[in-house]
Amino acid sequence: DRSPSRGLGDVYKRQIFIPDTVDYQSIALVSLLLNSNFSFRLVGNALKENEANLLKSISLCSNRLHYINFESDFIIPHGTLLDLLFKMEDSEHYCFCDSDLFLFKTLDQSTVQLLNQGCIFSSAGRIENDNNAIYSGFKGGATTISPDGKIPLATSFFGVYSRSELNYIMSEYKVGFEQYRQLVQIPSSVQQIIAQLQLKFKMFDTGKLLSVLYHHHGYKNTHQEINGMVHLGGMSGRYLQDLDLSKIQKFNESDIEQKPEELSGPFLNRNSYEISLKKLYGKYFYIYLHYIIGKSPKPMIDIDNPLVSKTIIGLEENISKIYNQAKNNFELTSIINLIEEY
Repeated sequence: DRSPSRGLGDVYKRQIFIPDTVDYQSIALVSLLLNSNFSFRLVGNALKENEANLLKSISLCSNRLHYINFESDFIIPHGTLLDLLFKMEDSEHYCFCDSDLFLFKTLDQSTVQLLNQGCIFSSAGRIENDNNAIYSGFKGGATTISPDGKIPLATSFFGVYSRSELNYIMSEYKVGFEQYRQLVQIPSSVQQIIAQLQLKFKMFDTGKLLSVLYHHHGYKNTHQEINGMVHLGGMSGRYLQDLDLSKIQKFNESDIEQKPEELSGPFLNRNSYEISLKKLYGKYFYIYLHYIIGKSPKPMIDIDNPLVSKTIIGLEENISKIYNQAKNNFELTSIINLIEEY
């Protein structure tokens, strides 16, 4: 991982696993291994011994996997961990993706080449968002433009950063991937740039302040959806704690808030309807992935909304297909056996 001459496919993509997610979210890892030539550094964030051992055992199933666990009594903030991982390595590109990111189609060469272009390339939005809309704002992992429409923003679900520019920005301004919720967290030199750009913000979410500084220096920042890449968020929220995986869980219209009227304007902000969809999809597929690995009954859904039903059925089919295809691959079968036996 320390050779600048290595191809992007060989540079480790970092996947961070928080406690109680390794077994079922490893199905997403299986999909990425199956449909790309990427290598992955599997990063444990405050995992307990049993789960850390599972992640380490998974990493031993393939020479495209590497393992590291950050021991801690508390979950380390995601942005802080991304900063630490960046400082630990010196590969030409710094790449990361969420552990709930699936790849249902084989990456073609043109897409792989696209990842090498620009100083930042990001991809993957939210399945609950409007596919035809552009979401703005500094709060939220899926936003791709500032509220005034002038600054491109990288999403935080899948990112490829050229090291030279990222190292310069982080060293020069003493900022990183962290969330910045108060002005006092931000160095004075960066506060001046924010003032010059006349930016109003409630917070800068993961990596958003870096995007602002990239814009300030004229560095290229590209966002584009990758065909077959799906970010299935919401599968590790606090609202999952009361779910009983031993019982059949049923979902209906009461789990979704009313959809608001169409809003005018070039950009959208997340609304309560989309947030309720995130929780619905998160709960449903948290259970469905446990069902796939034999640890829960299959969840049931009774919802008239055709888009929601179509989304769930389509994802179920893709996940099931990936899981069955993986059973014909020795390395991936080894991973499947580990997560089913855990």
